[in-house]
Amino acid sequence: MFHLCSIARLFASGTHLRRRPKRALLLFGAGASIEYGSPSTKKLTEATERAITADEWMQHTGGDKAFAQIKSDLEKFFHQPEPVNFEHIYHCARELIFMFEPSPGAFDEFRPKLYPFLDRKVGFSKEALQALAKKIVEVIFTKVADSCKKNSKSLDPLTKFIGELRNRYVTRIYTTNYDDFPLQAAPDLYTGFEQAPSAKPKKFQLDEFWSKTDIDSLFHLHGSVHMGFPPPSPGSDFFGELFWFDNRDEALRHSSYSGGEFRRMDGASVPPTAIVTGLDKLSALQQRPLSHYYSVMARDVMLADVIYVIGSGLGDLHLNMWLREARPRKPLPPILFVDYWKGDFLKHVTDDDELKGMEMLHALKIRIGGDYGGTKIGTAWTLSKGRTAAVWDKGFQAFLNAPGELQQVRLLAFEDAVDVARRSPILIGRIRPVGDQAAAGDEVADRVDRRQPVPSRKHGD
Repeated sequence: MFHLCSIARLFASGTHLRRRPKRALLLFGAGASIEYGSPSTKKLTEATERAITADEWMQHTGGDKAFAQIKSDLEKFFHQPEPVNFEHIYHCARELIFMFEPSPGAFDEFRPKLYPFLDRKVGFSKEALQALAKKIVEVIFTKVADSCKKNSKSLDPLTKFIGELRNRYVTRIYTTNYDDFPLQAAPDLYTGFEQAPSAKPKKFQLDEFWSKTDIDSLFHLHGSVHMGFPPPSPGSDFFGELFWFDNRDEALRHSSYSGGEFRRMDGASVPPTAIVTGLDKLSALQQRPLSHYYSVMARDVMLADVIYVIGSGLGDLHLNMWLREARPRKPLPPILFVDYWKGDFLKHVTDDDELKGMEMLHALKIRIGGDYGGTKIGTAWTLSKGRTAAVWDKGFQAFLNAPGELQQVRLLAFEDAVDVARRSPILIGRIRPVGDQAAAGDEVADRVDRRQPVPSRKHGD
């Protein structure tokens, strides 16, 4: 009788059993931005080479010769010369710095451990390598920031896509891109910084960030064209801390940092940068807020009810690791991979020598194509036999302009599995008005706060 009375009181007070709001995690890669005008890796490499060759300071320090030599040596070393890009060259420039003898009075913790074993035959100076690495970051930042000022495609389909996701899920978007196209499409997404417009640089909301893990958000894992280093002030208690600038041009003026570097455990170091590039990104994520973005991504991946990977080449192994960890969960979260392939993906045979194919198969556990087969749905979707993964093969813009096909995939493949097998109900919330009821078939509405998409606007213009 006590339990019955207690339950009656709960319902009388407006509290009831309902499902926890479902969660979607999105990971954006370069393919999500290129169609809007963001420069490709190839174009950024070409732009970097032109800028370095023409720059008088690069000529003075020898940074131009260092660039040319590193590129040439890599082209000879690689089986195929075409993949040599600015990230390879930046990584080599940074690592070669530690081939030079450390300062005589440096503590052992700051003395690169491999130095005694290296054949130190470098044809350029330490200053040339430092100048080169700094110039590469400057050029990339400038080119990407410029591309954000003029969109070659309408952002309306992206606004609608994000808005529809937010009506169904707690939507957590992570991007490895430096541009702000998703933020132009959905300006009210939380970034970890104060959302109200300000002419002043904004400090990362350390405490608020960890209390807002259940709101719709966008996090730039590798930095942004809105981030920079304002002059030191009493408000900053962490060297190398990135601030947010609403105006991209202002961020560009503060994109360079001239202070100390973060120490690596091998005795080398990593300079704070507004955008993270190279092949050792994990070491560079020691910066605030990037370290917090990466940490909370692990939580979001492990709680996600559905995962979207959009336009990613899967070259960032530290991110693939968390996607891999999410796939064995029970119930297994479905994954939707959106990218472009030449021809039908079902006929595409995964090449074990190709990084993206290997990571899709081994890390993301996408068993589609080749011996695994799959089912064609609509014009560009391929569904795995186990209905745990689907691949769209016609590019991001075509995906955005075919919402009906996405709905078909969800209905045929994922919605029943997600709704039936997801987490057990928990005791939260209050009874909601009839006007905010869930669609037929659901126990309750998907989201507590069904915010509507807002018209797109540009930041920093």
